[in-house]
Amino acid sequence: MKLQSARPRKIVCAAPDIVAPHVLDARLLRLLQDWQAWRGTRSLPARSDFQPEELHYLLGHVFLLDIAPAPEGPRFRYRVFGSAVTMYRGFDLTGQFLDQHPDPDFASRVHGAYLQSMLARQPLWATVDGFTLHGLSANFEGLILPLASDGETPDMMLSAQIMTPA
Repeated sequence: MKLQSARPRKIVCAAPDIVAPHVLDARLLRLLQDWQAWRGTRSLPARSDFQPEELHYLLGHVFLLDIAPAPEGPRFRYRVFGSAVTMYRGFDLTGQFLDQHPDPDFASRVHGAYLQSMLARQPLWATVDGFTLHGLSANFEGLILPLASDGETPDMMLSAQIMTPA
């Protein structure tokens, strides 16, 4: 399968109140609002602050990643890779690292986005022009949210992606 690389149109990594006006899909906006509620007065919420069934409105579009320390910098391993994303992308990375993505150029850009959100400890929202499994042009909107067991130091990432035909 020959992959065609996606190109970002717009990226915003900032406080939730700055990110929120950019979010186009109501489900992603709800995820951002839920993330804010889960964190309460802490900098970041923890994975233990929510149950997977609470994300029913994004079923199949959610990614949950562990942050694995490595000498060359953090690696991101997919604990959950959304089934809807699997269907339109044509692969499932559950249990694999982001750097095992079939498109190394795309993986590098996504790694940069996860790293930016992790280091800033802020939500990151992006729109991307890309392609489906069948080579059809599509628009993707995504949200990346850091999680921290201690409320401060990110150890997981919660993300969601919505695809609409171009």
